[in-house]
Amino acid sequence: MNKKVILAVGAGILLTSAVIAWLLFSGDDPKKINIGKDVTVTLNASLTDTNVKREQEGKLLWEFQVGQLENDRQTKIATLKNITGKVYRSDGSYFDVKADKGVTKMNSNDFTLEGNVVSVLNTGGRLQADKINYKQKQGNITATGKVRIEKDGWTVYGDRVETTDKFQSIKAKGNARVERDGEASEK
Repeated sequence: MNKKVILAVGAGILLTSAVIAWLLFSGDDPKKINIGKDVTVTLNASLTDTNVKREQEGKLLWEFQVGQLENDRQTKIATLKNITGKVYRSDGSYFDVKADKGVTKMNSNDFTLEGNVVSVLNTGGRLQADKINYKQKQGNITATGKVRIEKDGWTVYGDRVETTDKFQSIKAKGNARVERDGEASEK
């Protein structure tokens, strides 16, 4: 073999060894920090197949079974996926809800549900929408997207519908239409 080739291979091995040694043994030692003394730690949680509920003064306001929950402690927002559950009203009635996903702020009774939202009131009434925002204290629902509400033989359609959680007062906007037993009227 040629002496130059042997010297080149040897120099390459020596150079590679030097770089590896420098990477392994150089740099600062890791610093040890006592949590609670020098650092505040915020932990986020991610759970699958779990239950989420909101209570106020010992009274259950709503409870959801979710396929996935991600709780962001920094923004104080919980993101929910594959939701089924119940929302309880102050008069003892309730409505069943289903949705693909949703969000709620921690320490808030309000929530937003999105994607194939269906809500059925146990005393009669049904709401379907792409998205709803629910304000628990006021009992108000704002539904957007392809909205359809059925109550007492009436069907209301619209792009945006504002209603109470008992479907008593309904305001429809954008492509609004009202039907009673098959008779339609445009608004």
